Amino acid sequence: MPNAGYSQEMREPRRVLSELGLALDDNVKIQVWDSVSEIRYLVLPERPAGTEAMTEEELAAIVTRDSMIGVSRL
Repeated sequence: MPNAGYSQEMREPRRVLSELGLALDDNVKIQVWDSVSEIRYLVLPERPAGTEAMTEEELAAIVTRDSMIGVSRL
């Protein structure tokens, strides 16, 4: 069985995100990186449409924990 040693998050990320309450359109690309303790990735949230004129403080006020870990979209 291919990928038998991988976690469910690695095998089925779209389904796992859906279970966490984030349903993504099929045209949204999901890329999962398997990391080790020596490597860390920084994932930046997508800037919401219509926020181009917002200040840094205004943007910070709308960012949530869930949007930072990737289980919510602003």
